[in-house]
Amino acid sequence: MIQNRINEGAYVKDIAAELKVSPKTVSRALKRGSAPTGKPGRPMRSKLDPFKPRIDELLARNASGMPR
Repeated sequence: MIQNRINEGAYVKDIAAELKVSPKTVSRALKRGSAPTGKPGRPMRSKLDPFKPRIDELLARNASGMPR
């Protein structure tokens, strides 16, 4: 689709606006010549991951009106 729009004379920034992506993303797709292959990267871990159970517990306790 991007290549078709380029062939029609559309500008990269206009295509990016239509697709709601960065112009850099459109340029990379054109340079690559096809859709990305492979699987996406691993999800980012949060610094709070080790503390999330405790946070959930405290929020639940606070929501139920129990004192700390």
